Amino acid sequence: MGVSGSKWTLGRRQTYAGLNASVVDDVGRAVLDKLGLSLRPSQITSGHHLLGRTIVELPTGEGKTIATVFPACAFARRGRKVWIATANDYLAHRDAQWMRPVYDQLGVGVVSIAATMSPSERSAAYESDVVYGTIRSFGFDFLRSQIASEDWRGDVLIVDEADSILIDEARTPMVISSSGGSTEPERNGAEEACFRWAANVASQLRIDVDFVWLEDRGQTALTTIGRRSALDSVMPPQMRSLTTTEILHAVERSIQANQTLFRDVHYVVEGDGICLVDEYTGRKSVDRTLGGGLHQAIQAREGLTITSSNCPIARITVMEFVDRFRHVCGLTATAWEDRQELKSVYGCDVQRVESECPSKQVRSTDRIFATADEKWKAIEGETVSMVSAGRAVLIGTRTIELSERLSEQFRRAGIEHQLLTARNHEAEASIVAEAGRPGRVTIATNLAGRGTDIQLTDDVRRAGGLHVIVSEPHASSRIDRQLMGRGARAGDPGTACLFASGEDEILAQAFGRDFSRRSAASVTPASLARKLARAQRMVARQHRIERASSNASQQRLGEALRSLGMPPHTTPLPSN
Repeated sequence: MGVSGSKWTLGRRQTYAGLNASVVDDVGRAVLDKLGLSLRPSQITSGHHLLGRTIVELPTGEGKTIATVFPACAFARRGRKVWIATANDYLAHRDAQWMRPVYDQLGVGVVSIAATMSPSERSAAYESDVVYGTIRSFGFDFLRSQIASEDWRGDVLIVDEADSILIDEARTPMVISSSGGSTEPERNGAEEACFRWAANVASQLRIDVDFVWLEDRGQTALTTIGRRSALDSVMPPQMRSLTTTEILHAVERSIQANQTLFRDVHYVVEGDGICLVDEYTGRKSVDRTLGGGLHQAIQAREGLTITSSNCPIARITVMEFVDRFRHVCGLTATAWEDRQELKSVYGCDVQRVESECPSKQVRSTDRIFATADEKWKAIEGETVSMVSAGRAVLIGTRTIELSERLSEQFRRAGIEHQLLTARNHEAEASIVAEAGRPGRVTIATNLAGRGTDIQLTDDVRRAGGLHVIVSEPHASSRIDRQLMGRGARAGDPGTACLFASGEDEILAQAFGRDFSRRSAASVTPASLARKLARAQRMVARQHRIERASSNASQQRLGEALRSLGMPPHTTPLPSN
């Protein structure tokens, strides 16, 4: 399947001086006529900046969705094709539907890309003036066109939640694979038996005796003792056709899965399969699988049907994909701390646009505890206090597992609440619609961290607004800020507080598991607060280094393939 149109090429980067007055007038009139809203100066200023290669940092609640209409309309009137990348499918559909009457009045065609679309429907959708979708939907459609040898070009890309897509998602490549399974049933049976056997063996091996775990690299290696122990274990007869290297590889992948990939944290089990969960958005990634045998190792550990290993045939990173557009711009509430990376990687400046109505959110002093149990008990107490005052409460957690654990704690305490995770994302709209009512408590993963607009009732406003609890510092302080940004939007009152403990995951990521286990007994709240801030900086720096290294490697590979006259993003299918 491909997107019709002219050849996809790396075009000249273009900038524009500013918005045409007629565009401002026409958009303002359409927004008022169709939505009953008046434009804000911050939206017009943002629209002006977006005509250049710029990422706009606009405070939460200022109306980024409307601000994108200015550049979309301006470019569309020049005959340009505009794609608007949102953080997820839900927001792509929501924003396209909400803005459709505005675009209709402006004479601009608009559509959103849906996963359920047929190839012909997707091709037709790309003929529209403005297309809403996720960066992964756009990227995978590009890869499909490359496989089919259908060239297409990128023109204008407007990125909503730009830091999430351009920074956080940049570490995850988009890969299309074909089944790498053998045509011989015996071979497939041997591989399945091997992964099940390896899952059992790995569970019995001892760290630092049978294998070493390089936590900073996320890698494992069997020791001489471990290799001998594994090979001496009783193997099913189906494995006789496998080499020693293949057998030990399966064991090491099983160890790696045991050390790094956990149920209801990194994936959920659905029926007879697993679905990965995006750590930054909290949403299911239905189009992703793990490579190198890790996916099969998890399936074996969970007792599920083991699928064949896939053979990658097309691959591109977000960085590579975005660089193929003639014009790139975007918006987010949290871009300033990453302005240097956005400039060096994407050539985008960062402009801050101030709100005409400064935030009324009051952030309490961070509450630091020695142990996680103490922290969760304190969160329970604060929630009860807020509910008693007639407030609405949003509690953000890092994983599905932690959300469900807190939900069970609240259930035992008799605290009524709603739970929003990747397990029940279909109910997102209805849960969010009720989240601003008096006494309403919502526990959510990062699913509720971006694009979630919680409307408050008048009673909640009078009581002090939405109270946001960040239950644990995330790997990036931007994610904490995004969650807090769900409250006190557009002049509403609100409060926020971050809770942390010496057992939080960020400390283990930065300083290792040993520090995390010792910290509860050996540090004071003041020193722990400093450690937490340092940990976030360390992890953010490491992620920047990894992204830069990945980008450099991909560029070298692409240049090498081009020098050989080969396409840089596709691999020919092996002949049978």
